[in-house]
Amino acid sequence: MRKHGRLMKNMAGLLLLLALLSLLLPFCKFNAGDGNMTLSGIEVIKTGGKAGYTYFKEGRLSENYVIKAPYTWGDIRDSVSYINHAGGANILVFCAVAIAVPLVLCFLSMFMLFMAEGKKTMFMPTLFTLVVVAEMLLIVFGITPLRPFLKIGVYLFTILNVIALLFIIAGWITGGYRHPDNRQSRYGYGGKGDTSKDGDDGNNNRSHRRKRRKTRRKTKKKKKTQKDKSSDGDNKKENNEDSENKEKKVSGEPVTGVISNGSGIYHGLSWNLKDGKDASVTIGTTFDAVEALESGSLRGIDSIAENNCRIVFDAAAKQYNIESHSKQAVLILQDGKVVKWLKNGDSYAVTSKAVLQVDGRRDAVKLG
Repeated sequence: MRKHGRLMKNMAGLLLLLALLSLLLPFCKFNAGDGNMTLSGIEVIKTGGKAGYTYFKEGRLSENYVIKAPYTWGDIRDSVSYINHAGGANILVFCAVAIAVPLVLCFLSMFMLFMAEGKKTMFMPTLFTLVVVAEMLLIVFGITPLRPFLKIGVYLFTILNVIALLFIIAGWITGGYRHPDNRQSRYGYGGKGDTSKDGDDGNNNRSHRRKRRKTRRKTKKKKKTQKDKSSDGDNKKENNEDSENKEKKVSGEPVTGVISNGSGIYHGLSWNLKDGKDASVTIGTTFDAVEALESGSLRGIDSIAENNCRIVFDAAAKQYNIESHSKQAVLILQDGKVVKWLKNGDSYAVTSKAVLQVDGRRDAVKLG
């Protein structure tokens, strides 16, 4: 619902509230004995409350109980009985309905107006207010014999309902009960170029959007700077590692192409890559993988695929190229220090004597 539509329906709700309160004023008069009696909403509430309290306390109302001087409860009951015997019961029911309907519909319409949030929820209060206005105009202007008995409360109730209906209709005509334009989030209320005051704080929205755009730009710039710094750091780190690898490749004790001196699952195993037919060997990093590789059985192919390390000996460069395909990390040690930590998919080349060890276990084998 748009801002001016919300204002229209709330104004109509306040007018209906005032219309209900206006009935506390004198609303009718009639002949009572030698004079005229005037009734007001306040008197009806006070008299009804007092009579209800007396009936609740004593269980009945006496014949002499004064409702409003000079009328007693007995007089009212006899009058109703006389009208009923005379065939006027339908008239009494019609009068009661004519009085109750505008009051009930006005109250419901007021409540629904304050709760309404769109075209669908505005339909019923509009209909109720229209019915109340139609009935009150019929009573005030259509039934001429009743006019001398009506007082200010009825007229004020009618006028306030008419004004409330005009506010409601104005909201329908101007489209205030429709949902805001979908382009509001981008251009402000009513789309691009709309400079009317119907927008929900268009200037504030635009200012808020500008602030958000600036914040996003700053955040992106900051992330980009951090990313560039981190990439520079990674490049430097890789360059340092490459230089270290080159130094290790150039210097160091030459390797012999022999893998031996194993411990744990590698105890008693050795491979000679220099004199053998193949210049590479695949070793397992778990007991099941080692057994499967030794036996050549296809049953353990799954354990081999996820728990192996391939070692390739380059005779010309006299170095080992190690490729890890293991869930467990594989450590490369030289002089008792870890020089490389191989995760699954990593590779490393070593020229001097080194030890290959499975992380977290005593399974190790000497290279060279």
